[in-house]
Parts: sequence; C-alpha cells; structure tokens
Amino acid sequence: MITRIRAAWNQNQGGAHGTSLIRFTIQRDGTITTPTIFQQSGTTTLDTAALRAVLATRTLPPLPDAYSNPTLTMRLSFIYQ
Repeated sequence: MITRIRAAWNQNQGGAHGTSLIRFTIQRDGTITTPTIFQQSGTTTLDTAALRAVLATRTLPPLPDAYSNPTLTMRLSFIYQ
C-alpha cells in the first residue's frame, strides 16, 4: 500500500519542510474513499501534494478475507525534508 501511494507522491515541493497526515478508508474491494487531510503541515502545497498522491492511487489490492471488517481506515504520514 505505502509503495503504491508513495509512487504517486511528488516529494519535491520547492524545499518546503513539514509533515502532512492523510486519512483515508480502504473498502473491501480495495477502493480508496474519503481521503482527507487529517493533520496539516502548515503549508498548503505540501498538504495538497500528499492528498493528491492518495487520490491518484484510487485503488489498492482487496482487503484480505481474514480481515472481517468491511473497511479499513488508515492514516499515512508524508514527510517533506
């Protein structure tokens, strides 16, 4: 999951520093829904780039059969250094 989302992430944001925390839900079929900025970095450009990475990914592999809940809510940090 992290590898797929980070592949869509543009880390180069003009030397700005900060951390954006993005929250999203993975549906049973792997569809990503309700991505939101959970914790702002203080720089709109950084937050937007992190949110776009999740939006661009759109789908992930389906949740495993052993996972009994219909959805999985995640929080993913995007650290700009």
